[in-house]
Amino acid sequence: MSNEPRRLAGRYELEDRIGRGGMGEVWRATDTVLGRQVAVKTIDLRTVPDDSGAARFEREARVTAGMSHPNIVTVHDSGVEGDTAYLVMELLPGPSLADRLREEGPLPLEEVEEVGRQVAAALDAAHARGLVHRDIKPANIVYAGDGRVRVLDFGITQLGDATGPQALTATHTVMGTAEYLAPEQAVGGRVDGRADLYALGCVLYALLAGAPPFRGPTPVATMMMHANDPVPDVAQVRPETPPWLAGLVTGLLAKDADARPAGAASVVTAFERHEAPGGAAATTVLPPEDAIRQMGTAPPPVPAPPPGQQEQNRSSAPMWVLVAVAVLALALLGWWAWSSRSQPAPEPTTTSTVTTTASPSSTPTTPEPTTSTPEPTTSTPAPTTDGPTADPTQAASDALTAFSGQVTALEQAGTVDKDAAKALDAPMRDLEKALRDGDPAAASTATEALTQAYDAGVQDASIGSDAAAALDPLLADLQDAVDAYSA
Repeated sequence: MSNEPRRLAGRYELEDRIGRGGMGEVWRATDTVLGRQVAVKTIDLRTVPDDSGAARFEREARVTAGMSHPNIVTVHDSGVEGDTAYLVMELLPGPSLADRLREEGPLPLEEVEEVGRQVAAALDAAHARGLVHRDIKPANIVYAGDGRVRVLDFGITQLGDATGPQALTATHTVMGTAEYLAPEQAVGGRVDGRADLYALGCVLYALLAGAPPFRGPTPVATMMMHANDPVPDVAQVRPETPPWLAGLVTGLLAKDADARPAGAASVVTAFERHEAPGGAAATTVLPPEDAIRQMGTAPPPVPAPPPGQQEQNRSSAPMWVLVAVAVLALALLGWWAWSSRSQPAPEPTTTSTVTTTASPSSTPTTPEPTTSTPEPTTSTPAPTTDGPTADPTQAASDALTAFSGQVTALEQAGTVDKDAAKALDAPMRDLEKALRDGDPAAASTATEALTQAYDAGVQDASIGSDAAAALDPLLADLQDAVDAYSA
C-alpha cells in the first residue's frame, strides 16, 4: 500500500487521522495551494444506503460555513469527490476544556465566567440561524491561537424547525454525551436551543466543580439522573462561587426547558452584568416530579399549597420517587429482555460501576496529558472520559448492554420498528459472543455490521429521529469501546 498522502480536490493532502465521529473521519491535512494546515472532515458516501448522505453533507457544509463568529470554528471549503464528501476547517492549537479539566481540575472563577460568556455568544449566533448544536461539552470547546475559545463540531446540528428523517442530523454521530445531556434529549424528545443551554450549565458546573453534575455507572443511568435527580448546588461544592453565577448554573440546569433562561442572549447578558437572569429559572431548583411531568408520566401540576401545608407535601414525596423508580425499572427490563433473547444460555456476569463514555483519545482535540505544547485540535473531537479506566472487555460489554437495552426500550415505546430492532439484534448477538470468546477481530466485524444496520434503519426511518437522538451517543460509546478492546 502506498505511503503517499491522499489528496482531495487536488489540493488537500490528508496526513494523519486525528478523529472519528459518526459517519466521518477527521484528518490533519495541508492545503497545498495556500500552504497552511487545516482539518478535513470526510465521509465515505458508500456507507450511506441512499443518496441522502451527500445531500445532508452539503446542507451541513452550507449552514456551518454560513456562521461567521469569533467563537465558532471557521469552515474554509467543502465538496464531494467521487465517493468522498469533505469539509475543510481551521485547525486549532488547543487545548480543549476537557484537556484543562483533566490536567488542572476546576478552573479559576474569572476564566469560567469568560469561557461561559464566549460559549453563550456562540450559541446565540447559532440559535439565531435556527441551528441546535446538541453536543456542547468540554471536548467541543477549544482554545484558538487568539486566546479565545471556539465551539466545534456543528456537524451534528439540526435545523431547529426540521423533523423526521430530513432533519440535518448525521446518523450515529454523538447526539449529545451522557454527562451533558438535557432531560428532554435523554428521553428522545424534541430538542431545541434550550437543550444547548442545559448542556452549557453542565459545562459551567464541571469547570467550577471539576466534574459534571451527574455521572452514573452507565450512560443510561446518567441520562436517568439528568431526568430525575435534583439539581445539585455548585456553591456547595465550590463555596467561593458568586451567588449570581451559582444561580445562573442552577437556572440553566432546570429540568423543565421552559424554566431555563429565555435564550443564549440572556446568558451573555448575565455574564456581562454579573447577575443571573430574572425569574424562577435563575433561582429555583425544580423537583424531580416536574421533570417527570414534563415527560408526560405524571398528573397535571397541582397549585402550590400555603405554607401551613408544607408538611403534607413532604409526606407525599414518596409518590414521585416511585414513579422515578418505575422509569428506571423499565430501562432495566429492556436490558433483561434483550439479554434473555440474545444469549444462548445464562452465564454469570459481573457488573462494573464505571463511567462508560468513550475512552480518552490521543487525537489533537483530546490529547493525553503532556508537558509539551498541546497538539492541534480539530472540529470533531473524539469523546473523552474523566472517570476511572475500565477493563477493555468489560467496558465494551457495558457499552453493548447500554445500547441494546435502549433499543429494546425504544422498540417497546414504538419509536424503533420491530424489523429494525431485529436487524440490530443479530450483530449485537455476534458482538456479545465475540466479547465472550475474546475475539477482537470478530468484535470489530460485528460492530461494523451493527453500524451498517443502524444506518439503514435511520435512513429508511424504521428508527425514528427521536430514537436516533437517544441511541446515537450509545452507539458512539460502543464503537469507541470496541476500538479500545480491539487495539
